[in-house]
Amino acid sequence: MTQTEIKTFELADRSAWKAAFDRDGLVRIRGIYNARELDAIEQFFDNYIDSPEGVLENRGVPLKQAFKGATLEQVDRTQGQVRALHPHRSHPDPVNRWYLHPNIARVLGGLFGKPALAAQTMYYYKPPGSKGQGMHQDNFYLLVKPATCIGAWTAIDDADEANGCLWMAPGSHREGIFCPDKDLTEPWLNYGDTHIAPYPRQHRPQPVPVKRGETLFFHGLVIHGSGPNRTENRWRRTFIGHYCDEATETISEFYHPVLNMQGETVSEIGVHAGGGPCGGEWRGKAH
Repeated sequence: MTQTEIKTFELADRSAWKAAFDRDGLVRIRGIYNARELDAIEQFFDNYIDSPEGVLENRGVPLKQAFKGATLEQVDRTQGQVRALHPHRSHPDPVNRWYLHPNIARVLGGLFGKPALAAQTMYYYKPPGSKGQGMHQDNFYLLVKPATCIGAWTAIDDADEANGCLWMAPGSHREGIFCPDKDLTEPWLNYGDTHIAPYPRQHRPQPVPVKRGETLFFHGLVIHGSGPNRTENRWRRTFIGHYCDEATETISEFYHPVLNMQGETVSEIGVHAGGGPCGGEWRGKAH
């Protein structure tokens, strides 16, 4: 099967990146952050990982709690993600400068067709030896209604197949949520697995390398995951935001409070009450 060509667009080339996003469900744009801002993001999170206030996750619980003060080098990174969840909540200054950046707002306004709202920040460290993440769709977790979410994924290190770039299925955003098999538990959290069962074979994933400073914007229904970091000395650090649009009515509880792009809490958005495209009492969760 022929792979989709994923081009990199300049920030100013709005008509081209909007057309690519509508067609593929993803688009790669350079120039969201300048070199000074990228250096600031890198330095902040390099300090954050050792800060007493830094909340890191590994296997679903705070790193310091799970490993009783263990250093990053002592963590079994093959068994869980090493990432910061919602760092904008504990450190709105400076994280909101990047999370709510005018260029992010500009691109999202073009992709959504209306002003954006901000729901989540993450920072993946992904040091050498780290596991990947199985194939999934973000809006299965965020449960944004009536539309969907968009992720903004900015590479702090060059990301390629060797150190665990994203694998994505262009065009898969057109078919809605692919639900997990009712008997599936959690194996999809491992690279090579998926929570989508049976997997739609018409949507073949392909690697999407991203250079430092490029931002990958992708639709909340695009199937994606990532490979493990197989290198001995290269990290794959990434700053990520998830966003919805101003017409959003509900989103799952984990992503409240939602902010507008001026940093103000948007109080009229409700908490998803359960159920959804896959039925049951699913209320979404961290992803």
